[in-house]
Amino acid sequence: MRYTKNDIPRMPITAFLDALGEKPVKAFDDMKLYYAPHRDDTEPMLAVDTKANRWYDHATDESGNLKDLVKLTARGDHRKDIPGYIVKMMNDNEIAKEMLSKRAMEPEVIHLDIGKIPLTDFMKALGQEHPVAADGDLRIYNSPYDSSAKGTMVINIQTNLWRDTKSGANGGIYDLAYELTGCANKSELNRYIAGEMGYYQRHGLSAEVEEKSQSPKKMRL
Repeated sequence: MRYTKNDIPRMPITAFLDALGEKPVKAFDDMKLYYAPHRDDTEPMLAVDTKANRWYDHATDESGNLKDLVKLTARGDHRKDIPGYIVKMMNDNEIAKEMLSKRAMEPEVIHLDIGKIPLTDFMKALGQEHPVAADGDLRIYNSPYDSSAKGTMVINIQTNLWRDTKSGANGGIYDLAYELTGCANKSELNRYIAGEMGYYQRHGLSAEVEEKSQSPKKMRL
């Protein structure tokens, strides 16, 4: 199945959360409880009414439909086209599931060292084709997780590390993925990063991703 923008009013919020790599923590009747995908909460605070296809955030008292939630989770240039971002995420997830379903044999292990993916390539996958400035080995970008932070993200192309001059956040690709998703589960971060980079589409992963790099700094229990 391939989605278009015309399908958005009928898209289940739970399906979009699945595309983000978020799974329900609890379920009862028509309600499912999730960790908010745009925050690092210690408790699942996002409730989704699957019958009404609405969500409610117990931490902020906010509620809304799918587009309202996506406005909170979209990062970087994706904020400029919310419907386009929804369709991209849903179709990428559908492609991944289709490829997985075609491989009924033993899971193939792809030796992809995610820690060595150039951060500049990851930024392209996030919608920032070019840095806003460059200075020697440094590449300057708008923050992909804070739309108000312009030119605050600095990537050193030699060390393949980044630092946010506004928030002080820093690290490697896993740390950046953590800031983007609020999820610290290593397997989900692998899936998110590989999905953004297009590996599911190009390689048809039914696969585990080799975990060679450091774990993210914060862990959600």
